[in-house]
Amino acid sequence: MQFEKARYWTIRDIEKIVKTNATEYKILEFKSLEALTPSNKDEIGKDVSSFANSAGGVIIYGISEIKEGPDTRLRLEEGRDANDPYGKEWLENIIESNISPKIDGIFINPIKLPNDKYVYAVVIPQSATAHMSGSNRYYKRKNFKSEPMEDYEVRDVMNRLHKPNLRLIFTIPKNTADAKYRLKFVVKNNGEAFVRHFAVRIHIPESLIIDTDFKGGRKLYLDNQWYREYIKQSPPNLYIFPGFRATLDPNFLPLLDSESSKSNPDLHIFWTIYSDKGSPMSGKTRLGFIIKDRLGS
Repeated sequence: MQFEKARYWTIRDIEKIVKTNATEYKILEFKSLEALTPSNKDEIGKDVSSFANSAGGVIIYGISEIKEGPDTRLRLEEGRDANDPYGKEWLENIIESNISPKIDGIFINPIKLPNDKYVYAVVIPQSATAHMSGSNRYYKRKNFKSEPMEDYEVRDVMNRLHKPNLRLIFTIPKNTADAKYRLKFVVKNNGEAFVRHFAVRIHIPESLIIDTDFKGGRKLYLDNQWYREYIKQSPPNLYIFPGFRATLDPNFLPLLDSESSKSNPDLHIFWTIYSDKGSPMSGKTRLGFIIKDRLGS
């Protein structure tokens, strides 16, 4: 799902979200249209500001979550008329009047349904500062919910302009038919601060490494199995400006087995990025998301 294109979503995208029951994405939230009432204006401000204070995201008003035992099923609602008093313009006014300071770059996409009614996708960028909701509290996203922020978290968000926000993006060569391959990756600076020096720490499941060619990687136990750890520093003068990417030579990583990778798509690659201006940033990437359909059958 390409969330960066949410402002251009149509009914086809909405139907795909409902059909695939896309409830696993932390930057996507579903709300019933019944939430668009004056009595819920504080809740709207809380939800929208929490995304801006975190990593950004999309709230879809018009898809409800139906509990079926331990599972959740998505249901597309009937929508609202174009002239409904609690439609797009009302929602824009509520967001603007119940969040301080105003969130730059927020966008409401009214998505037309086959019955000529509408649901609304609110596209919320990650902000460069912290935003307070109408309840005079700061909120963040945690475990698919909006939760109050601690004082240090508010200060940290307010300092985003001065700190890098680095992410590791993995891929592999296209249409790889060989029995082995090597991970490729880039480091992207999603923040507003210039980065001069950085280093990466990557953990790869030992079961994927071909011919036990571990390249000296340190052995450690993660996620209920053995991993190998690999570390690489950026070379001199490899700077990353805001919004730019940098590529490191991946030859410090071992070769991976194609068949083992296809058989274990739910394994994860764990990573941490260190930089000279910020705290370490860590994450994990599902192997199936990396390889997609690029390994030969």
